[in-house]
Amino acid sequence: MNERNCVIVDAYSTGRFLPEEFKRYGISTVHVMSAAQIPSIFQSHFNANLYDEVIRPPERIGYDEIVEYHLRALQGRELEFVIAGCETGVELADSISERLGLPSNGIALSAARRDKSRLSEALASAGVRSIRQVVSDNAEVIARWKRQESFDELVIKPLNSTGTEDVFFCSTDADIQRAVTAIVGKTNRVGTLNQLALGQEKINGQQYTVNAVSIDGETFVTEAWTYDTVPIEGASSVCSLERLLGGKEPIVLELSDYLERALRALRITDGPAHAEIIVDDRGPVLVDFGARLQGTMSAKARTMALGHNHLTLTAWRYADPKGFAGYMRRRGVYKRQAHALCVSLISDIGGVVAGYPGLDAIGKLPSFADAIAFVPIGQNLVPTIDLASTPGIVYLVNNDLIQLEEDYRQLRAMRMDQVFDLVAQEANQ
Repeated sequence: MNERNCVIVDAYSTGRFLPEEFKRYGISTVHVMSAAQIPSIFQSHFNANLYDEVIRPPERIGYDEIVEYHLRALQGRELEFVIAGCETGVELADSISERLGLPSNGIALSAARRDKSRLSEALASAGVRSIRQVVSDNAEVIARWKRQESFDELVIKPLNSTGTEDVFFCSTDADIQRAVTAIVGKTNRVGTLNQLALGQEKINGQQYTVNAVSIDGETFVTEAWTYDTVPIEGASSVCSLERLLGGKEPIVLELSDYLERALRALRITDGPAHAEIIVDDRGPVLVDFGARLQGTMSAKARTMALGHNHLTLTAWRYADPKGFAGYMRRRGVYKRQAHALCVSLISDIGGVVAGYPGLDAIGKLPSFADAIAFVPIGQNLVPTIDLASTPGIVYLVNNDLIQLEEDYRQLRAMRMDQVFDLVAQEANQ
């Protein structure tokens, strides 16, 4: 039997679980790095022992040189596919897969899959609804555009970042100045220098997250969740609760149709996609997007609720394309097997985490399915301002909707100093 091999670019975040999934199919993995250093937010995710080989580019070389470096390193190998493990690997995975003649979304619109301003331009060019926007490093330019367009409020954010980092809701010129000052000139969490800020009209409506997996231009939506947020003073808002929707609900069919059109506009024909979509009185519009797996999710809890998850379906698509496509076509729209809530904890206090006394009580809730992304012992819990500062995420899954809601109320009633054993920062130094 021939050996099977693949490449994962930046197997961080949820992508770090792909090597074990591919191993189930007898596929070995080469890990390719898009930069010499792993971004600090992902360093704890990396385990070199999971890979047959790790290819790290030299320091201080440009993107084109990085592409050529990896192509030389991969020369002569029998590879089945290349996939991005997380956001930072998207463009390099596109470049390598296209150059090697493997299943690929290609490089023509690769930048638009990461740069939020180019994303909107690509959608608009294809006749798909997009958000009106302005790009500048000058707060006055953005403020003037806001007045010209008669917007009451703008969303200002970096062109490419992750985890809702530096997203601001701005009503006044002073708000805009603070946002632009915070963004421009800062190196974001994934190691990119923010040279410009993106100003967009604020869409007021219900937000949703939608995941999909595509194969040869055919897209299968794997799940859709409502996405509720709470406002945060001095920033924008943070996710508080996601609720799994049934695949046949009219809103899910509307979201699925819009996402399929957006993927065609971005020329995404193969692999996973994660979208955040707002629906207002004009219909759906894409507000954030990733040509990769959803980050920070529990595969265990989602399988309990759906019978599958974004990670395992993505692995199946690449490891057994015919089997995957045949199954998904027969399946039709996804089926919710149980009600599910993804609860993001929100903290208004800080301290060094010494333990998790509240996890015992949380684990005894009848609907408890999983707890992930809790601040590690010995690290700082800080007041929540974005996804990265969320202290932990709890999944509740139950066929009994009344029990599920009661468990959610009990979870929300817990204070963070009940969930976490916190030690004052000063006392720990």
